[in-house]
Order: sequence, then structure tokens, then C-alpha cells
Amino acid sequence: MARAIFFLIDGLSDRIRLKTPLRLAKKNNIGKLLKNSFLAQFLTLKKWPKIGSSSITGLANLSILGYDFPITKIKRGPLEAIGASINYRDGELALRVDFATVSKNLKVIDRRAGRNYFGLDQLAKDINSLPFPIPFHFQRTYGHRGVLIFHKKLSPFVSDSDPLRIKTRVKKIKPLENDSLSRKTAEILQEFLDKTHYFLDSHPINKLREKRGFLKANYLLTREAGNFVPKLKNFFKKTKFKHGLVIAENGVVKGGCLLAGFKALTLPEIENLQQRYLFLKEKILENFTKFDLIYIHLKEADEASHDKNFDQKKKFFEFFDKWFGELIKNLPQNLIYIITGDHITDTRTGKHIFGPVPILIINFKNPNIPKEFSEIEAKRKKIIIEPRKLWSSLF
Repeated sequence: MARAIFFLIDGLSDRIRLKTPLRLAKKNNIGKLLKNSFLAQFLTLKKWPKIGSSSITGLANLSILGYDFPITKIKRGPLEAIGASINYRDGELALRVDFATVSKNLKVIDRRAGRNYFGLDQLAKDINSLPFPIPFHFQRTYGHRGVLIFHKKLSPFVSDSDPLRIKTRVKKIKPLENDSLSRKTAEILQEFLDKTHYFLDSHPINKLREKRGFLKANYLLTREAGNFVPKLKNFFKKTKFKHGLVIAENGVVKGGCLLAGFKALTLPEIENLQQRYLFLKEKILENFTKFDLIYIHLKEADEASHDKNFDQKKKFFEFFDKWFGELIKNLPQNLIYIITGDHITDTRTGKHIFGPVPILIINFKNPNIPKEFSEIEAKRKKIIIEPRKLWSSLF
């Protein structure tokens, strides 16, 4: 039977200030449980990468699970591939990809093609039919996101094509090391992106997207190239948990948890928020007697933050609180619930920011009885927890 359910709310926190979506959201159900709760700041990462802070979730997730790697070693591409159940092998080059919308002069109009995935599976299928001198596989994973794998030994030391902002031209791929393989890899990747852009821009699916009022998906923005799969000691051999289940969409969190020894259940693409969380509730109730840790990744707060949508993020927290209140009515009273995030995604800037996030542990053995679940209250407690101490302190 489950001993703990861990809710990893991607982009949970904003910068600490008086008014944040988390603080202003009505959280009546969580509020009723604060007398049995412990609140602190959670330092998910000790350091912040100079390059790759836009793709921090994979690294943060591994850190949350208690793994300590040099931040330059972990790249999102391979973790995305593993999380999408793609047949990926060490040494192959894997990249995180976003379908994006660009203008005729290659300025980014929308980095996520309007967050609309109509026709993207067909586009992915047709990309794989393109002749190219290097064997490759491209797969859409979830929403506008995908993974690109070159089945040949290539260098991971190449730059991203994603400029990370709109109204800016896509970046040309450049080698990050001055060696022949890195230079060759940059040339190959740039050739691939040029070819796929020409192909996508005139594709019938994109003409149909425009007719329906959707943005074109006419460019592949790449990030976090890597050819290394981290070797992890099994999470359940280094903690008091015996077995665990991760529930997450195809992607980097699922990939990291699979490497750590979790069983996985994929969250399917369900656009309707109510239906999506009905699926989550059903799967938690089906599995809480089979695993003693259930680890759930939730994306909605992060997406609202990137869109700089304060009200949407606040409404999500209010929705989560109601859903959580209904869920726990069907679960044993002694279960531990952990609610936290992987990083700050600030709604004012739309960007990831280095710093601790709030962590709330409900039914904790030593509660500190917070007044509210918020960034500012977590700071007031003057307690900072690091991941390794978290797992050893729960029981």
C-alpha cells in the first residue's frame, strides 16, 4: 500500500513576493490539512547551469530523486527519448525538439506553434520519410514537443536553434568545441533543420492548420543535444521505499524516473483539464495499493507561467486544490502527501529562475503548522531542505 504520493507541480513557484498565483489561490482543502503539515523551502538544484536553464526539468527531477551529477553532463535529449519509449542507445545523438512557427525570414512567431497539436503526428510521420544521408528518427512526444535522434556517433557539443524568445531569428547551429566531429555535427543538424523547414512550410497539413485559424508548425527548434545516458543507482535500493510508480506524460520526467527504477504509467494527451485529472484520479486509486510511492508530474502551472498568465496559474492551483480534496477522500488517512515543484517559473518574466521552491509535506511526523502554502510563508519558516535529506526524513 502507498506510503506517500508525491505531486511534482512543474513551475510551481514564482519569485517570492506578496502576490503570487500560489499565494492568492483559494486552497481550502489544503488549508484544512496545514495543522498536520510541514512547510519549507526546497533547494532542488544547488547550482544553475549557464546553458540549458530553459530545459531545467530533467536535471531538477534527477536532483529531486537524490542524484548528484555535474550539471554539464545531463542533457535533456536522451532523457526525452527514454521517456518517450524510443529505442535509444548510448552514443546516438538525441535532441529535444519543439514544433514552432516562424516567418519567411525565420523570425520566431511562436515557439510552440500555438500549443495546438492538430496534424503534428502526420507531420512527424512525413518528416521520417525524408531522404537524409544520416539515419534518423523523429517522434512527437506530447503536445508541440518531440525528440530527434541521429543513429550515428555524433558530437553533443552543438548549440541550440531555439532563440528562447519571439521576434528573433532562429539560431544557426554552431559547434561548441573546436574539433572535426563537432563541426561536422553542426553542419549535419543545420542541413536537417533547413530541409525540414522547407518541407514543413509548404506541407498540406500546415495549409489546413492555417485554414482552421491555427499557426503553422513550420520549424523544428532544437535544444539540449546529448549522447549520454546517466547510470543511476536504483532509487528503491537507496531509500526506504520498496517500489514506485511515476505517472507522467511522455518526456523527461518519465525518462529520469524509468532510469531510477520506477514503473511508469503514461499520461495520455487529454486536452480537457477535467478529463485529464479524472484519468489521474482513477490511476492513483487503481495503483495506491500496488506501490508504496506514487510520483506524479503536472505541467499546467509551468505552461501558464511561460505564457505570463497570472490568472490561469492561479485558477490551476484552485482547480488542483478541489481535485486534491476529492482525491484524498478515497485514500487512507495516514498517507503522506508531498506537494512541491522542480523550479521557479515566474509569471512576470515567463522564465525559469534559480532559487528554492516551497515544499509542503502533509501528515508529516514533525509538523511545523504553516499558516498558508505559499512562497513567502515557506521563506518565513527559515528551513531549507535538500533532496537527499527529504527522502530520509519522511519516516
